[in-house]
Amino acid sequence: MTVRLAVLAVAGVTCAGAMSGSATAHAAPPGNDAPAAPAAFAPYTAANGVPTEQQAIAELAEARADRGVPRCLGPASFARTVWYRIPEAPVAQEITVDASGRTLEPIDLAAFVQPRFVPPPPPPPPPPASLPPAAAAQLQAAVPNTCAGLGDGGASDAEEPGSAVTLRVPPNHPVLVQVGRRGTRGTADDERVVLSLFARPLAVFAPVPGDVAGSRTPTVRARRSIGVPLANATITGEDPAVPPCPSVGSVWRQLVPGTNAPRRVSVAGAGATTLAVFSGGRPAKRPPLDCVNRSGPGRLEMLVPVRRGRRLWVRVGSDSQTAPRATLRVDPGEDTVVVDGGPGGDDPTAGGPGGGLPPACDTARIERARITGADLAGPPNAYNVKRVPVRIVVRGARVCDAELRLYGPRGLVYAEGRAVQLVGRRRVELPRRRRFVRGRYRLEVTGLSRLGDRVQARTTVRGRLR
Repeated sequence: MTVRLAVLAVAGVTCAGAMSGSATAHAAPPGNDAPAAPAAFAPYTAANGVPTEQQAIAELAEARADRGVPRCLGPASFARTVWYRIPEAPVAQEITVDASGRTLEPIDLAAFVQPRFVPPPPPPPPPPASLPPAAAAQLQAAVPNTCAGLGDGGASDAEEPGSAVTLRVPPNHPVLVQVGRRGTRGTADDERVVLSLFARPLAVFAPVPGDVAGSRTPTVRARRSIGVPLANATITGEDPAVPPCPSVGSVWRQLVPGTNAPRRVSVAGAGATTLAVFSGGRPAKRPPLDCVNRSGPGRLEMLVPVRRGRRLWVRVGSDSQTAPRATLRVDPGEDTVVVDGGPGGDDPTAGGPGGGLPPACDTARIERARITGADLAGPPNAYNVKRVPVRIVVRGARVCDAELRLYGPRGLVYAEGRAVQLVGRRRVELPRRRRFVRGRYRLEVTGLSRLGDRVQARTTVRGRLR
């Protein structure tokens, strides 16, 4: 059965004598101001008389912040909040919560998957939205599992923002939804939020190995590819929110490095929509080292710094319940460069293990770039090293997501490499592909235009080896 939940705004008429938001600041907070007292939802009868929806009103004008609850989107987010409860179901559910308001001010949303809760026998009627005593005793509001709002890099940052979260939860797991606002407190009408919930029962469901990050999470070994089943992946209470890289479900693998050498972590397969890596103890309260979203075909990649014996947690996210198996691989990364999440990825944050492009690349004009440098000269043997050094000077504009190739006799590529960006004076080291011989050589450089197309930059770096 499909259940729709809508928290509807009530159209208010502002009277001349109405009190302002500041004048009502001392009024009592709403009853669902705390996570231990989430609101219930009243049935809503559809036009055909079938009660397929429920409704409620989210009033934030007098709401307060929550002590001890992490602010998922930064210290300014969730300045005043109210709570709602999505009851547990005997089958898995795929849940989407969408929020909007009368104004364009940002709305913060977070979902907290609760521990497994099975109503005691005899079978009761459908569980109420408010917390049963047994569920209240194991309330989980310490780890937000998914969140959306200003700063998540999604629709919340658009000109006309809207916040929405989607997650898949296992059977018998309730979900608490935190709704908040930030900034200056407004009038009751302006603070009111419209929420819509769509809960889709999943009749066919089987747990996937590695669905939970814990002692039984499967391990992955270096230099070896392993299959990672993604179908039926869910979000559970220990799964921390990563706002820039959300997914409906996730699967975990763990690795304990034997050396301090960096590792290249890659995942292939269209079903894998995100990749995140955590370091240290259980990842529930730790931010990821970085994360990557899928932007096209190809591998998602990260170049991860490691410390011998310090555990890595690899999280592969998936959006489809029937996603095909992905392939995960961990390789040595000493001579590797990862740019913007790899061939199929997009790193939403600058720098880091995912090699995210800096903000300046958003306005870079590669057609204005000119690359000069010292002539290539000398005996061929001087270039027969593992990494060929080339000194360049970039003027006019930076070159982002740069691919460099050194062409030589017979039009072959003798060395090639990649860089997040080229700007100013640089010494680049290009991994050698074949043995250098006598002849003429030239450097070719391509980068991304403002439209995301790969464009060749003007360069005068060339020479002859004798």
